Parts: sequence; C-alpha cells; structure tokens
Amino acid sequence: MSDRPVIRAHHNGRVVELPGTIADIRAALPEEERAAFDQDIEQAAVANLPAVASAWAKTPEMRAHDDAIAARVATGDHHGLYNPDGTPVET
Repeated sequence: MSDRPVIRAHHNGRVVELPGTIADIRAALPEEERAAFDQDIEQAAVANLPAVASAWAKTPEMRAHDDAIAARVATGDHHGLYNPDGTPVET
C-alpha cells in the first residue's frame, strides 16, 4: 500500500482512487495530454487549482460520463440531476 496522496471519488456506484498529487496526475496521463495539462495547471487561479487538478485526475471513463451529462444538460435535459441540497433539478 502506497503512502502517496489519493483523491477518492464515486463512479458507477463504487469508490475509486485517483492520483492525488500534481506529479502523479501528470504521470498518469497519456503523453499527448500532458502539455494541455501543464498549461491548465499553470494558468489556473490558486482558488481553482483543486477543481482543475481533480478534473484532470479523472479516468477517461469518468470524463466521458461527465461530458455526456454536460451534453444532455446543454439540450435542457435535467432528468435525474440533483441540486447540492438533494432536491431534483427543475427545468
């Protein structure tokens, strides 16, 4: 068991561990994504750094899931989505 920091996230009803340092996130990315990652991290406002790093730490499957939800929301479909307080999103 490693003592490296991790991000614990929920995906498809299970807890997954994602890389928890900037260096580990970068190392986990395919080579062709690293320049874009470096630019996003370097340009992120300090207050936004956790969100930017967490977004890059996600697996390709998690990113595809998020993209599919964003595309659905862009069409006005909020079915099955909830506000932070647990109430359904109303359209």
